[in-house]
Amino acid sequence: MRHHAGLHLPVCLTMRSTLPLFRLALLLALASGPLLAQDLAPAGTTAATEPPADAEPVRDPALYQAEVELRSQGAGERRAAAARALAQVLVKLTGDTQASANPVVRRAMANAEALVVDSRGSETVSDQQGNTAIGGVPVYKTLMTFAFDPANVDALVAGAGLPYWAAGRPRPLLWLAIDDGRGARLVNSQQLAVVKPLATRGLERGLRFGLPAGSAIEQAAVQTVWAQNSAPMLPLTARYGEQTQLLGKVYRSGSGWTADWVLSSGETELSRWSFSDPSPQRAIASGADGAADAIARRDARPLDMGQPGTLVVAIGGLRSSSDYTRAMGYLQTLAVVRSVTVLSATPEQLELQLDLAVSADGFARFVGAGGTLEADPLASTDAPRYLLRQ
Repeated sequence: MRHHAGLHLPVCLTMRSTLPLFRLALLLALASGPLLAQDLAPAGTTAATEPPADAEPVRDPALYQAEVELRSQGAGERRAAAARALAQVLVKLTGDTQASANPVVRRAMANAEALVVDSRGSETVSDQQGNTAIGGVPVYKTLMTFAFDPANVDALVAGAGLPYWAAGRPRPLLWLAIDDGRGARLVNSQQLAVVKPLATRGLERGLRFGLPAGSAIEQAAVQTVWAQNSAPMLPLTARYGEQTQLLGKVYRSGSGWTADWVLSSGETELSRWSFSDPSPQRAIASGADGAADAIARRDARPLDMGQPGTLVVAIGGLRSSSDYTRAMGYLQTLAVVRSVTVLSATPEQLELQLDLAVSADGFARFVGAGGTLEADPLASTDAPRYLLRQ
């Protein structure tokens, strides 16, 4: 079985020849290109559930990675691409689509490359619409995947005062009914191209979805889905080891399409919203944004990095003017440092007053995750001193 990171199917499912799809499915398949399947926990097993309110943050390495397209091959574009990737990561980690507008985050964007621990490039071929190029005019795109240091990014989130949406996130089961003018029909796991827009947007928001296999019992529930009646769908959702479900109906509305959504967890309704657009792809994708917004509102918690304030530190191990420049430049580019004031300078040491967006402990953890400064083991705990790494 082939895999796709955004959608999950029962491991017991055998992929067979796809049944004739209704007209919208064909339209979306042609517009979106191929979509592959990935396994979901089979019926009766335990899947990811909502974390308790007092749970410690759990890191998922995938949330600290993002893929962006390179618009050119220059060093400046690579720096800009790293900033775009960091913005994507922050959206996934916080659930806030406006995270990059935060003043602390904006300062960090210029130095996003310093937070990168790994990057790799790849080339894809598609047509003008972004579909796999088969017989059409190929378009070559260079994609870069950036992986960021979790400790540094977490400190940035805390310093910016943004919430942190930990791993262990639910994987909502998607019950989607679409009426293209021939009556409502339930989308199942053999119609993956239909929900590719939602799956792709879900990955960008750090959320994955499951699809039902499309059994006769499930197909018979299409009117329940269309009525946005969550409670009767809970037993069917539970068969896939889930308690979070997203019910959606998509239908023609004037010259465009409208999508109505209900997200619930167990017997609790988390959110209800509608979205209209000329594009059926964007209407379907709107389910991912609404679900991510609602779950992040419920589950995201502030990271405790202490109270912000001023801190006097000493920087030692300086051997030349270039060392002075490197130490000062490093501190001035740290997103959690609001300003740097020089109190004194000797041939081997700087004494500085830092205005911090985090506490002294938060600053120490942030610096400790980098490779420029290291704590002086001989320094007094009351007078923080750092050594410049050579």
